[in-house]
Amino acid sequence: MPSFFRVLFGLLVMLRLVIGCAPMALGQDSDFSLSEMPPLPQTEGFAGSFVGVSGNHLLVIGGANFPELKPWEGGTKVWYRSVLALPLRPEGAAPATAADPITQSRANWTTVGQIDAPLGYGVSATFGDDVLCVGGSAATSHSAEVLAIQFDGRQVSQRRLAMLPVPLANHFGARVGNELIIAGGQQSPDDTRAESAVWSLCPDDPNANWSQLPKFPGTGRILAVAASAGDCFWIIGGAALTEGPDGKPLRRYLRDAWKYCHRTGWMQLPDLPMPCVAAPSPAPDFGEGPVILGGDNGMQVGQDPSTHRGFSKQALRFSTGENRWVPAGLFSPATVTAATVAVGSDWFIPTGEIRPGVRSPAVWRLRVRKP
Repeated sequence: MPSFFRVLFGLLVMLRLVIGCAPMALGQDSDFSLSEMPPLPQTEGFAGSFVGVSGNHLLVIGGANFPELKPWEGGTKVWYRSVLALPLRPEGAAPATAADPITQSRANWTTVGQIDAPLGYGVSATFGDDVLCVGGSAATSHSAEVLAIQFDGRQVSQRRLAMLPVPLANHFGARVGNELIIAGGQQSPDDTRAESAVWSLCPDDPNANWSQLPKFPGTGRILAVAASAGDCFWIIGGAALTEGPDGKPLRRYLRDAWKYCHRTGWMQLPDLPMPCVAAPSPAPDFGEGPVILGGDNGMQVGQDPSTHRGFSKQALRFSTGENRWVPAGLFSPATVTAATVAVGSDWFIPTGEIRPGVRSPAVWRLRVRKP
């Protein structure tokens, strides 16, 4: 009997390894499908990483986690400089296509380099072969640096673009055409006022600088979901800040939504049915509008973090015909503080936070089903 159980255990381990190397389809009843990709080699994973594509590799840059004790155990958050890469196609294979952007049979993550300093919780966007890392935080300060990271399959290079007008972290942004638009955030870790300024940069112009767009008419906020749909920039949810009794930032969870188009300016959209903070951003585009993948709805604020049940799995999409947010199925990973990047018709969502202070190394590929 003992030998039988040893054989059975071995078969289960082999099965798990096979599953780990092949896509696992989820969300079949949703407006999107999910496949599980090779996980990051770091078992803890990261929150607030920068994400993009360069040299036909998916890159995960920086981020932060609690490598030893959790926050409620007195653990210390650690920020990282690492650049991890996953090939989007094996060496010598046919070029990736929108229908099949990645072949997983032999793909694994590797650490390919470092950025100059530990950094996380900024905005990332891909322009050509550059992964832009805009602002972000370290252990004691926020950054105004804007880095363009490239990976040529052998080594990582970086150069600096025009600095932000002010240091920012916990802001949000998205690429709209040839323009990167960012908004919100905090200038320092203890800032009790969230920003409402909106900034734009055209990275293809080597002499470009940041220009200020018309001020966001809503409440200043952090950790909203940004999106690009059509030629408009969307701001959805997030958290406003006030000074708490202890003098530290206190969050107020928001559910309003807005979009900005150069032609028409700012327009308020119908509210979300529930608050949404730190859902994966930028939100995948459904054509008529973005899909919001879960997020922190604030229902467990103040609860003992060691018993936290995880974040919302409810996905929502904006229906232009109905002029409201409608259910789009369940986003089973329920990760927050995770960046996304589009590759063809797919969206990749590497790593992220699954409970307060707890990260996941899982990497997901999302494919939109047209409703």
